[in-house]
Amino acid sequence: MTMNEYNQHLCINLRHKLHENAEISGHENKTMEILIDFLRNNTTFNIITKNGYFIAEKILNKDFTNIAFRADMDAISMTETTDLKYKSNNACAAHKCGHDGHCSILIGLALEIEENSINDKNIFLIFQPSEETGLGAKKIVQDGLLQEKNIDEIYSLHNIPGYEPGTLLYKKNVFACASKGIIINLKGKPSHAAYPEFGINPSDAAADIIKFLNNSTKSSIYSGMVLCTIVNINIGERAFGTAAASGEILLTLRGENEADLIKLENNILKFVEQCCKQHKIDFKISYSDEFPETRNDDTCINKILEVCKNNNYTYEELQYPFRWSEDFGCYLKNIKGAMFGLADGKLQPQLHTANYDFPDAIIKTGVDIFYNIANHK
Repeated sequence: MTMNEYNQHLCINLRHKLHENAEISGHENKTMEILIDFLRNNTTFNIITKNGYFIAEKILNKDFTNIAFRADMDAISMTETTDLKYKSNNACAAHKCGHDGHCSILIGLALEIEENSINDKNIFLIFQPSEETGLGAKKIVQDGLLQEKNIDEIYSLHNIPGYEPGTLLYKKNVFACASKGIIINLKGKPSHAAYPEFGINPSDAAADIIKFLNNSTKSSIYSGMVLCTIVNINIGERAFGTAAASGEILLTLRGENEADLIKLENNILKFVEQCCKQHKIDFKISYSDEFPETRNDDTCINKILEVCKNNNYTYEELQYPFRWSEDFGCYLKNIKGAMFGLADGKLQPQLHTANYDFPDAIIKTGVDIFYNIANHK
């Protein structure tokens, strides 16, 4: 099976419409409306709307295998500065990660199944919100959707710049790293800048913590790659008559293996506690943007490889997991499945950059691969 030109045209136009109506995580209302209207007007898939997301399903027999495919709907918080005819009309959002393309591929899959029915499986298309914040997949798992629909397998893809366009990029075991944002709040004691000895300035503690963070991953206790990146530091205020009395350090931890990330986190928290005690300041820890590792199932990866070989798709094995994170890993903690990459092109701008735009040319390849995974015997 290969996608016909008319359906390609429909999917490209749809992507441009999604791009024009970009919405950030948790606010994908217009995006959902566009997608649902398209499916209702062009397919017979049953649409089930949930709180902030929806599923398109085609159920033939309750005893068949239930296979799901997922696309993320959210854009990132960025003002679009390109001169595209379909540039975002939302000053606060732009599709600079390619989720408009992911959704168009899933729509294309629905169109192809409509024309070339799959008669031995039940198909579920999950249109997910809030991937960028790590909350979307977690919400769907917590809602019990996977159990409610008895999903047996789940698949997803992500477009990847820097490789020959249309190449399928696969990785056994961990495809994308786990990550976690940590916020360290420090609280000392205020004083006049002329009498700093009467206060407690958190800058000394912050300096010690920063030095520790910069060396925190240099240890043999980790089984895979770990990374600690300081993303923001604030100490005191712009008030020259007042000594600093509070501070904040924001960092992102990444790990190929979640167990290593937890070790790194615990070591950092232990040091922060000891350091703050030594400097006689209070501290508080909070978290943001938590993502699990995306660990692929071997049988699902083998199925993808068979599809590639049987259909002469170009494919390449990745030697290392991607350092960025993907909330698709939340599904893989509950059921078997796999995520793979679909190459954008060697000269394609990187994700989350001003000039990035999902390449329409790879929509067909993505649809064909998904269809053949769904139709695999």
